[in-house]
Amino acid sequence: MSALLFWSALWLVGVGLFLYLMMRLARRLALRFSQGVEANIRAAESIVNDERVPDAWIAPYCQRIETLRRAVGSEAEIERAGQRGHKDCLRQLDQLVRFFEKTNLVDSAESRHVLLKGLQRQRERWVTGGWQFVIERDHDH
Repeated sequence: MSALLFWSALWLVGVGLFLYLMMRLARRLALRFSQGVEANIRAAESIVNDERVPDAWIAPYCQRIETLRRAVGSEAEIERAGQRGHKDCLRQLDQLVRFFEKTNLVDSAESRHVLLKGLQRQRERWVTGGWQFVIERDHDH
């Protein structure tokens, strides 16, 4: 009888531990999701309202270019770093557009249209302006 009680208690502890860990995981995932949504909203505001590339997107490339310039890197190295940053920013902007195309976070179809048009307009400017326009224009903030 005591063996049955022991295994039953062990099973209950195991189930309890599993449920506890699942609740922690669910909370962590919900927090990460909400932080991602908030970051996307902030990025869209920066791009559309302020006509700026989000700082988090360009900071690594600005630092790399600045390091190359201080270390007297070649123009080719600086160009490559800038092109890489430009390509990455365009990729992130495309992901942001897809996010807002699929999400229901905007209050109306008209708001969604205005937001997506603003993001597309900025994308065209970024493509036309090249990496210097995207990376270096906002570097002095």
